[in-house]
Amino acid sequence: MTGRRLLWYRANDRLGLLWLVSDGCPMRGDAIRQAFTRARRGAAMPGIRFHDLRRTGQTLAAATGATTKDLMRRLGHASPAAANRYLHTVDGRDAEIASALSDLAAHGNATLLPKSIVVKH
Repeated sequence: MTGRRLLWYRANDRLGLLWLVSDGCPMRGDAIRQAFTRARRGAAMPGIRFHDLRRTGQTLAAATGATTKDLMRRLGHASPAAANRYLHTVDGRDAEIASALSDLAAHGNATLLPKSIVVKH
């Protein structure tokens, strides 16, 4: 139902509602905040903020090999500086980068390198 509704609103140049409750009505303004508060309490992570999820998502996207342009588009940023503000460093990443650079130096051929570096914990 929701997918058809969004397509109808888009086709008729109207703003569609993305977040609906089970009966199809709009959510109350604080419903997402309340759900996040309950989830945070249940996970025993009282210090995490909703906006932290955005930063974590951007960092995970970068770890998969996403380019700066990819990251900019995902969050709607107009500049690389804005996109970079949402990135965290990842423990162990420096060792993986150093290893890839050593491989490049040993082979002298960048085509032999992996397309992305995945940190394994």
